[in-house]
Amino acid sequence: MTDTELTLSEVLALIEASTGKAIASSTWRSYVARGQAPKPARHLSRTPLYSREDIEAWIAGRPGSGARTDLYPR
Repeated sequence: MTDTELTLSEVLALIEASTGKAIASSTWRSYVARGQAPKPARHLSRTPLYSREDIEAWIAGRPGSGARTDLYPR
């Protein structure tokens, strides 16, 4: 593992540190399964390792809660 590869717990900590909002590991896995978050760059045994660059780009492009309120009538 290198500084450019993150474990799931490191991904979740980076998201919380960058956005101020925590997400659950089950939520993250769901995002990945649906293609809404980056897939692991590789696996170390059964541990998924994510690219720091991919995660940082995902965080920067993430709209946040309430971003699509225009879809709902008032």
